[in-house]
Amino acid sequence: MMERCLELAQRGVDKGELPFGAVIVSRGQVVAEATNCVSSEGDVTRHAELVAISDAQKVLKRKRLQDCTLYTVVEPCPMCSFPAREARIGRVVFALSSPVMGGYSKWDVLKDHDLSRKLPEVFGPPPEIVSGLLSAEAEQVWRRWHPLAWHIMKRRGCIGALTDLPVRHAAAPRSAVSWSALVAFIAAPALSVSRAILRSRGGSSRK
Repeated sequence: MMERCLELAQRGVDKGELPFGAVIVSRGQVVAEATNCVSSEGDVTRHAELVAISDAQKVLKRKRLQDCTLYTVVEPCPMCSFPAREARIGRVVFALSSPVMGGYSKWDVLKDHDLSRKLPEVFGPPPEIVSGLLSAEAEQVWRRWHPLAWHIMKRRGCIGALTDLPVRHAAAPRSAVSWSALVAFIAAPALSVSRAILRSRGGSSRK
């Protein structure tokens, strides 16, 4: 799937975009893929990851993508990482790290446990992270895009491979009980008492 991301990144370059590409897979099947659309649409929010997440939700007709993997050439930025957490994506795989702008290595969005602990109604648990997959090939795509710009970004530590081999970071354990089910369980005794009172009042009124 990362090879497809690299193809998409090159396609984006051919259309005047930066070399980003994203693919979302559910149970072995590609459900969405995207390049950056920032330049073509004049919209800074149209990152490849956001476009792919939106398309996947439409294809699957659901908000939550807990059974999905997001493949992307570069580590998602915070703007892309928050929707990934809200969509509850189960795994994020990227080729190149982004130590300056990344939502994992810099801003701690993808691995922040507090998001799901304090707002479980909104955010899913931290996804499994795989970094460095096909990083050498991804660097070649970026180098071909603009050799000088790539050299400067690499030298400044803005983007690049942290290791030569992919690194897997375990996901947080996922609760077997959904939030809605937990709320229903907690509310059940109160509802039972309310029904009993109503029945009692109904019986009294008929006497």
